[in-house]
Amino acid sequence: QTEMPAVREQKDESEKPPCIAWSGVSKRIPVLLFCAEAVVSKDVVIRSVGEKYNLAFKIVCTESRLVRGMLVNHGFHEVHPNSNDFNLMWTGSHLKPYLLRSLQDFQKVNHFPRSYELTRKDRLYKNIQRMQQTHGLQNFHIVPQTFVLPAEFQEFSSSFSKDKGAWIIKPVASSRGRGIYLVSSPSQIPLDENILVSRYISNPLLIDGFKFDVRLYVLVTSYDPLLIYLYEEGLARFATVKYDHATANIKNQFMHLTNYSVNKKSSDYVSCDDPEVEDYGNKWSMSAMLRYLRQEGKDTTLLMGQIEELIIKALLSAEIHIATACKMFVPHRCNCFELYGFDVLIDSNLKPWLLEVNLSPSLACDAPLDLKIKASMISDMFSLVGFVCQDPLLRQPRPDRAGIDSRMKNPPFPCVDTQDKQQMKVLRRAQEEYDRRGGFVRIFPTPDTWELYSFFCSLISWLFVLVPPSCSKVQARMAFSSYLHRVQLRLLAESRANMGPELVIRFLKRASSNLRQDMCLEEPSRQLCLSDRQRILSHQLGNFIQLYNQETKQMVESLDKIPDEDRCINSNVFQEFILEASENDLEEVLTFYTQKNKSASVFLGTKCDSSRVERNRESDPLETDNLPLHPMCACGLSFSYFISSLSLFCPTVSQKPSLSKSRPGSAGLLKETDSLSAQAQSNQLAIVSALRKLVEKQAARQYSTSSHISLLTQHVSHDLHIRYMFSFSNITA
Repeated sequence: QTEMPAVREQKDESEKPPCIAWSGVSKRIPVLLFCAEAVVSKDVVIRSVGEKYNLAFKIVCTESRLVRGMLVNHGFHEVHPNSNDFNLMWTGSHLKPYLLRSLQDFQKVNHFPRSYELTRKDRLYKNIQRMQQTHGLQNFHIVPQTFVLPAEFQEFSSSFSKDKGAWIIKPVASSRGRGIYLVSSPSQIPLDENILVSRYISNPLLIDGFKFDVRLYVLVTSYDPLLIYLYEEGLARFATVKYDHATANIKNQFMHLTNYSVNKKSSDYVSCDDPEVEDYGNKWSMSAMLRYLRQEGKDTTLLMGQIEELIIKALLSAEIHIATACKMFVPHRCNCFELYGFDVLIDSNLKPWLLEVNLSPSLACDAPLDLKIKASMISDMFSLVGFVCQDPLLRQPRPDRAGIDSRMKNPPFPCVDTQDKQQMKVLRRAQEEYDRRGGFVRIFPTPDTWELYSFFCSLISWLFVLVPPSCSKVQARMAFSSYLHRVQLRLLAESRANMGPELVIRFLKRASSNLRQDMCLEEPSRQLCLSDRQRILSHQLGNFIQLYNQETKQMVESLDKIPDEDRCINSNVFQEFILEASENDLEEVLTFYTQKNKSASVFLGTKCDSSRVERNRESDPLETDNLPLHPMCACGLSFSYFISSLSLFCPTVSQKPSLSKSRPGSAGLLKETDSLSAQAQSNQLAIVSALRKLVEKQAARQYSTSSHISLLTQHVSHDLHIRYMFSFSNITA
């Protein structure tokens, strides 16, 4: 039993899991990757990274053997609760604002400010009720009818008189089943304290006659923008007495309550000591429960989709409160993360109901199944959250007294350049999280959830970049037309700016040569003032856009069906994006489309008169030998050429180096990046990586036990579980 660590150390180094992922613009920032097996086997290689960087943690107002064991076995050391020299602060309570304001950018805490908007039962209900009133009950019917007493006692009495069923009483701020009981009459309810009274779901889905609920683990890494991950595995928790809805049994907690803390006290509670068995006793894995329901003919795909919707809607209901608090108190976007325990009850109609959201879900491992699931989940969570390998004793001096980063110090109307940098940073962070997600599934944003819930979000362009869309040819032309229109408007707005019109003239000459119908171009006289020349060019650009849109319309009318339309983003959603998108958003979509399809020929139609092209080249000797790798028809035009010419003609404050500094050379798009800065290259790569194909949708998810959880099973026997429990007594001694 005691030889396993030695055996692991004798393995070949190539078999050991990688311990570092690289992040940041230049991929030079080391981030620690966690291994679930480390919780039961001390590996010197796994520990070495944390020890090398002197990584530290502190645990405050709670006790978690699993978290402590996972961190210690990855080389972290524990510091005093009052110490400020830590990489992770794991706490069981809400944090005071002054503690949040003092955080360095590499430090993390496991709660967001005001997360009680979700985890206090009264606040959760009020937030969901607000969404019901705003968006309709049918769209947010995710909790049973609920009243907060004594304030809403009259409303409750009126509702009770219409339907005299059972109701369930819950304290507004309690957990583990404490203070919960059922009543059949308003006279049984005390009115001397704040409590929640909810209509009791009398038709629960049963397995072998027993009532059960599901504990799901939900990770939020950001509220601005909202990023939600659901762990692929959870727990089904069973009551210990078979269900009977007769009123005579209303006081039997072992029948009506599914909380483990309640049922473990029952003489009928059955525990399972075999980590390989997930469907025995009073606690099953979620995947075992779903397999059972599938065998019974239930649509588990529909069920899990509804559960995801329930989770997203609950978080959206509290998003505004928590996001506002983050902007006020949290100095860096990456400081906070939170693991929530969502308790969901499924009724006999296979409708899921949200019972509560737990602030600090129990990580106790009272059975091998607990250890197998929770160790893998905590390991994957720590990897996804991303602990930068930085010695907390080598902290950089604070930029200001409050420790507030640039996004909090910005004026009310920050410059576009700052906004773009922030967006790129958030995009890069989201992509890096996704790459380290392990068994977590990102459920928001996705192509499906973005389409359903985008009306909640003000950051439409951000979500479009975070979601991996694919554009049809028609949509690409729509995006290009919209991009040109924004350039035209900017020409008029900036007509007094000191810019030369030569590049826009060059663009119009070459672009118009590829239209199906001739376009009359008149180069403004150089004797005119600059503002007049720019106004004339803006008018001609408008004429080009009009002809271009006519050809797009003709293209649509000539097609019975738009190619690849079924694999592209919904047309209504895309139209909304076009209306909201900035120039840079459109640049990113079009650049990705060009690189993905190895061509930009779709942007300017199909006609290409070689003689006109040759004449244009003669009048533009700078381009004679600079044909890009990806030709635009025979004209040799790449999208980067359009972007560079238009951006150079009237640059925005937010101009990206990868687009504004490049000119098409003999190597084309691919070789242009060789001469770019690391920031510019990273921006391009981040955009391309983030705009993945719609094929990567949540349909691929099966909600079955992942391979890395199965691997951990091999290490978790009953004996190892006992050794695991004893090891913590040594850690805490």
